[in-house]
Amino acid sequence: MKKAILSFVIGAVVNAGVMGGFWYHDREQYTRTIPAVSVPPQLVQVANGTQGTTTNGTVSQQAGQVAPQQTTQQVQITQEKAIEIFKGAYPDYRIEKVKFDTDHGRAHYEIDGETMTRDVEIKIDAITGEIFAVKEDH
Repeated sequence: MKKAILSFVIGAVVNAGVMGGFWYHDREQYTRTIPAVSVPPQLVQVANGTQGTTTNGTVSQQAGQVAPQQTTQQVQITQEKAIEIFKGAYPDYRIEKVKFDTDHGRAHYEIDGETMTRDVEIKIDAITGEIFAVKEDH
């Protein structure tokens, strides 16, 4: 019995040493530093049919910021209002996660809630406040 325990301990120590050696050898690929960017990034606005010229069939570009499909000015529903809408529809559920997202250009809030036995994920349109998707798990 003592021989089996001693063999196990020696095997574990040797295995840990070998694995540690592999880790020590491979650590370089995980600890390399990323060189700093010396020039500040430049944002470029790509706009069709606006100022600028096109050459060789490329899309005209002009310095500036990229315009999102929906701006925050268009969003009418705040996160707090989205939570109120969720609580109105699912008063017994505890909120697990609230996330603002856009799918196919539609800004919305994804809210996950749960009770002891059920889970629900709803999507609320950030402009109209409409619940447009519900996924319930039992």
